Amino acid sequence: MAQREQHERMKVRRPCVAHMRDQINYNQLKKYPFLYWSCPPDVGKQKPQTIAAMVLDGYEKGVFDMTIIAANETEIKAWLIEFKWGKNDYTDEQKIIAKKAANTKVIALKLYSLDEFKLFVANNLK
Repeated sequence: MAQREQHERMKVRRPCVAHMRDQINYNQLKKYPFLYWSCPPDVGKQKPQTIAAMVLDGYEKGVFDMTIIAANETEIKAWLIEFKWGKNDYTDEQKIIAKKAANTKVIALKLYSLDEFKLFVANNLK
């Protein structure tokens, strides 16, 4: 496994997912009473048979690390969040999705740290 992938997973993605769970468990996200989020599995490089099984389950190349859909009585919002490490950028597939999302109410974000994710949560979900 590439060092950068390991850093991304251990220092950004997993702490952010844990923070999101904590915020929900402690009832901290009050702005949107309807809040749904998901993260596809991320276990690094996969064997071809594992990739084939994931594709059968609906996972495709370019899926963002976290999807959040939130709604209250007056609005609905959706965020596609990609966790990155160092100077990593979107994949080619993610660049296409982010560009298309720019013309909609869906917001695509690239976050590089737990602090950035905490700021996102504080500004958008609390």
